[in-house]
Amino acid sequence: IVFLISFFIFSFSNAQEDSSVLLSFKNSVEDPSKTLSSWNISDNFCQHWNGVACTTKGRVSVLELEHLTLPGSLLVSTINALPFLLELSVLGSNFTDAMNSSEHACSLEMIKLSSNQNMTFTSSFDAMLSCQGLKVLNLSNNQIDGKIEVPIGNALEVIDVSHNLLSGEVPLFLSSQCRRLRYLDLSHNHLTGELPVDLLKNCTNLQQISLAYNSFHGPSFPSIHSLPSLEFLDASFNNFTGPVPAIHENLKHLNLSSNSFNTTRENLCPSLNSSRLESLILVNNKLTGRVLDSVLNCSSLKMLDLSFNLLAGEIPSTICKQLPKLEHFLAWVNNLEGQLPPNLASCSNLTKIILTFNNLSGNIPPELLSNTKSLQWLSLSNNRLSGEFPDSLEHANELLVLQLSNNSLQGKLPSNMTVQTINLRGNSLSGRIPASLNASFYGFSTSSPSFIDVSFNKLVGGIPRELGSMQDATYISLAHNFLSGTIPEELGDLKNMIGMDLSFNGLQGSIPGSFSSLQSLTGLNVSHNNLSGPIP
Repeated sequence: IVFLISFFIFSFSNAQEDSSVLLSFKNSVEDPSKTLSSWNISDNFCQHWNGVACTTKGRVSVLELEHLTLPGSLLVSTINALPFLLELSVLGSNFTDAMNSSEHACSLEMIKLSSNQNMTFTSSFDAMLSCQGLKVLNLSNNQIDGKIEVPIGNALEVIDVSHNLLSGEVPLFLSSQCRRLRYLDLSHNHLTGELPVDLLKNCTNLQQISLAYNSFHGPSFPSIHSLPSLEFLDASFNNFTGPVPAIHENLKHLNLSSNSFNTTRENLCPSLNSSRLESLILVNNKLTGRVLDSVLNCSSLKMLDLSFNLLAGEIPSTICKQLPKLEHFLAWVNNLEGQLPPNLASCSNLTKIILTFNNLSGNIPPELLSNTKSLQWLSLSNNRLSGEFPDSLEHANELLVLQLSNNSLQGKLPSNMTVQTINLRGNSLSGRIPASLNASFYGFSTSSPSFIDVSFNKLVGGIPRELGSMQDATYISLAHNFLSGTIPEELGDLKNMIGMDLSFNGLQGSIPGSFSSLQSLTGLNVSHNNLSGPIP
């Protein structure tokens, strides 16, 4: 009994010490948002103090702080005075001095110091050195400068130092101290240098790596083929060169955009039907040749974006057979040529096709619009497409964005579409503008097109007054056609209209007085017509 009483008194005394430490901390910081207002000596600090959690023995184990003004040295001394503290979070605060080094043992397993101001260290990250059991280190978005010079410890599983001002090269000791590391984020810094091929050879548990938005360069790239757990890699916005690195079959997401990679291997994915790669983004590199052929082994692909390169050749006729899960196919601003393969329509999950600024020719396969039931975005502008405008467009019930401008398409405008953005500028379309271009046929039950550009075509006849019912419309261009008649008074009902271009036609009469109620209108061009009368 005496032992139990002594143990209880000892435990209560230690718990009271933790309470005193926190109250002293509260009295030494500025708390403009009153986040520590619940820290009152009369309440049980383990149960009622905001941001505080305790062990079963009543010792502080979790401390979550935000929106304070505090000295960094005070935070370090508080950590030292709480021997059972496992998790520390400080968000959106302002530090008034540096976090100094400490010789005291640190029990912390998780440190999250994010989105703070003026947070500095007396010497790199030495304030963390005594936390030998640290598993999670998040120092993101603090504008920390300097180099990563201090060893990080062997227990770390998560490192996030993104969105800072760190510079210099990635330290080589990372390779020997990353056996447990699962998540590494060095993105949005000023890190430089070439990364050795064997930099990550011992990081066999890595699942996510982000090196994006730095200044890494050179043909050398850390080998990722030997990282069996890796699922996500983002090394975009650097200056890596040479071939796209070989990948492991378990990788799911690869983003190497805005580098200078110039070639891909014959088969980017290791083997057919074993690849788990779902997202491949190689935008804005210097890739040349028939790169599309090299990705056909990536049978799990859902997102493929090869835009802004120098791709050549035709779109493989087997692309849907080999990539049956494809949802997003983007390869705009390249040198692709030949016709759109009709069996592109067999990609039943396709929601977005963007192939603008290529050299594609021939007709638009009718089945591309009638069979791809999920297609929401079709952009084929600035190619060499010809033939009749596809009637099957009327059956593309999910289509929201249609961009076919600057081709040589002929035929008439279809009347029943579900499109919200229509850009057919610069073709050879003829006939009249259908009166059924209105809200009862467009979009969902309450929506209508917001953007219509059919300028630089060969349209004739009058402007249908029914266009005035398109209440969602913000821009209409009917310029450079052969339209006649008067401007319908009903166009003044388009309350959301921002820009309207009716120039270079044969319109007569006056500008409708109803246009004076178009309060959102910032641009109106009715030049080069036969209009007369006052301007409303």
